[in-house]
Amino acid sequence: MAACDIAVDFAAVVESGSGNKLAAHAFGKLVKQQCDSLDRTGVFGSGADSTQRKGEVEYWSAESNTWDLLERLYSLRQQANQSDTNSQPETTMQTAGVNTAATAFTSVQELMAANNLLSEYVEVRRWLEDTAPAFQPVETRKGYLFYTRRGAKERGLLAARTLGSEGRPGRIVTEVDPDATSRQRKDLVFEDAEYETSLLRTLYEYVRRGRVGNAMDLCVESDEPWRAASIKGGLLWRDPMLEPANDMPVDTEDEPDAVDVRPPHTAGNINRALWKHACAALAHDENNDIYERALYAALSGRLDEAVLVCDTWEDFVWAYVNSMIESYIDQAIKDARGLYIAAETTSFDHVQSKYPPVSNMKHVFGTIASHDSSKLQQESNEPFRMLQKALITDSFAEYLTEFSHKLRNEVIDEKELGLLRFVVHAALCLRQLGFSLSSEAVSIVLETYIDCLAKEHRELVAAYVSHMPTEEQTESYAQFLQYVSDPFSVRMQLLKLAENHGLDIDAISKRTTELLLRKYASSQGSGSNNMDTEVSRFVLAEPSEPIADAELGQIRAIEWITSSTRLYEHALVEVCKLARQFLLAGRTNAATRLFNSLPDNFVQPDWVKDSLSAASGSNHPSPLSGSTNVRPQQSGRGSDGAVASYFQEYIHLFSLCDAYAYYSTWAESLCKRPGEATSKAARLQVKWLEWKESIAQITDHAVQMFRGRLLDIGWLDPQSLAIGETDSEADADLNEERMEELVRLRELYIPETVFRLHSILFDTRDAVPKNLKRSLDLAQLVADESLKIYRQLAKASPLHPQGRLPAFMNLMRRSAFEILRIQQESQPDKPPLLADSATIASGIA
Repeated sequence: MAACDIAVDFAAVVESGSGNKLAAHAFGKLVKQQCDSLDRTGVFGSGADSTQRKGEVEYWSAESNTWDLLERLYSLRQQANQSDTNSQPETTMQTAGVNTAATAFTSVQELMAANNLLSEYVEVRRWLEDTAPAFQPVETRKGYLFYTRRGAKERGLLAARTLGSEGRPGRIVTEVDPDATSRQRKDLVFEDAEYETSLLRTLYEYVRRGRVGNAMDLCVESDEPWRAASIKGGLLWRDPMLEPANDMPVDTEDEPDAVDVRPPHTAGNINRALWKHACAALAHDENNDIYERALYAALSGRLDEAVLVCDTWEDFVWAYVNSMIESYIDQAIKDARGLYIAAETTSFDHVQSKYPPVSNMKHVFGTIASHDSSKLQQESNEPFRMLQKALITDSFAEYLTEFSHKLRNEVIDEKELGLLRFVVHAALCLRQLGFSLSSEAVSIVLETYIDCLAKEHRELVAAYVSHMPTEEQTESYAQFLQYVSDPFSVRMQLLKLAENHGLDIDAISKRTTELLLRKYASSQGSGSNNMDTEVSRFVLAEPSEPIADAELGQIRAIEWITSSTRLYEHALVEVCKLARQFLLAGRTNAATRLFNSLPDNFVQPDWVKDSLSAASGSNHPSPLSGSTNVRPQQSGRGSDGAVASYFQEYIHLFSLCDAYAYYSTWAESLCKRPGEATSKAARLQVKWLEWKESIAQITDHAVQMFRGRLLDIGWLDPQSLAIGETDSEADADLNEERMEELVRLRELYIPETVFRLHSILFDTRDAVPKNLKRSLDLAQLVADESLKIYRQLAKASPLHPQGRLPAFMNLMRRSAFEILRIQQESQPDKPPLLADSATIASGIA
């Protein structure tokens, strides 16, 4: 398993719905596999690669151990919550409630059953024992002190004493009982001394790992049964006659059975307190080997000597937890009043500990953090050990809140991504197990993790967004989608993933479009608040002019809400808004691109029907009606009326873009005119006739588009759109903004449309002679009171302080002069009606 795949594997567990302790187990298993795969490849060697590999193994091992701890502790806490048994506060943990008529074993069992916190401490000690690193135990050796005994026989007692003044041989013990070294103050033969040192260290390491049975077996196999007996003295006293039946269910092939787990006879050490004092005396004796002292200190719960061999943070925590558990066990046994009375230990009280007793885990961690060792302090502050402390002290909620504050104020380091992954999935597990966590903190860590996934694993984002509070899911996923610039099919796949995870994709699509439009609008600095500036520098874009990146981004933003027919009505409104913004900036090419990007089925039949119905209530026909004589009737109201209004606006805006695009086609055809056709013979040429027929058709279509779909229908007239009748009071502000923009568009484009229509008619007068008269008839169209086109021409603006009416009158003058000129040329025998050509040209200018 590659390290980069761990996020995918974790997401698979999240998507499987295992939101309980099974999920924690699955997470831990994945991390353990990662650790094992690295370990198998080998971490030994030299150089930077070996150091890096060791660091990776240590990291994965720390995370694996933390998942194991979480699973252990929160399984206990969940059981406690389910049984309605509240754990005692750490500072007031009591030993009350113990059955005073029980044996030491049952007293301790009842204490742990009644005190959930002590059970957690025992589980923490077991966790520290199970996760301790592997070590190489000493080999078993038959024959107790083999070399020392052989030397004693060869030399004899007298020889050994004689050599005492000559050197080291005189320092060898002459007796081989277990107490010989301390009694004679002499040493063992080197080979035996070396083995005893290794044996004692192995025994301690076994006890450190909770493998007391292995330690006793090693003693027996090495012919030191007396030492096995000394270790066994810590077993709790049991009497099957005084213990209640303790049946353990066992599954058999036929039916469940039960086995009595009580011992067949008395077992354990009734004088356990006396044994512990003896262990303390052994540990206190500085003449003993340091690991022998640590061994008996650990067995008796004594800190003084146990910490002498502690090397890591885990070793220190284990020593303290073990000491704390032993103190509670001692108190439970002391409080019990059984039939058997243990021996008095008053005379052994002189073996005192210099360490004050610890009562809870916070005290333990505080003591370790204040240790003089800089190495221990550094280990104590490592990320996963901080996490482990939070889990053990049941303060993960506080840790999560503090961690979220850090994420909010700082940029997460790449080295902390693994820690973030752990915190996120731990929070999900614990929250679904029913443990209380700050919703805000969970959302923050989830958002941060989602941001990380968005870079390399976008397909996983939806799974984690679905675990956020419902009210935050839409915003979170929309924030993610706004940065996805992949092709349409990829974006739709991400929406599909969101739908599969139960997210509201309609709301997400709307919000994504809103965010993108807002982002690009702010980058362009466009909007209704600077329309005066836009009008003062208004320049129409050429159709061939490239689309700006910001404009393309806005167009693609609309694709999110045109991905589903359910959002077409919402998309209709947004398309109209965006098209207005483009056209206010003179970007007819961008508006055309917008309309062309819409799906083929975007226009719904119901819209057309409602639009025709709404248009029948106005004085202007709809471009869709195909008639200018429709009987008025009341237009629709409410949401259907609003849709009809926006659809009519959509048609008007689309018609403008379509007409202006076709104007470019007409202009290109006009430029293909074959030379100057000044004579009658030239006009009879084949090329001229072909061009004339073509330009006549194109011109007729262009005139129809400019008049029938723009000027004759009251283009964007508020009355024709029925804006005031359909918009609700709640949308008053939007309605006002829309009205302002429509008024601006009429001011900008109606004069331009009139001028372009005149150009179409006037410039084709040679190919279509009747167009010259039609160009002059535009004066009647402009003066039509029902259309009020003259008002737009007469209105002053920053760009045209005198309005556009003077320019229009010059066009009419030009058409009239051209008509008079043609008449004069056709009747040369009559007196001239016009001056010479130079005079006419100067007059038009």
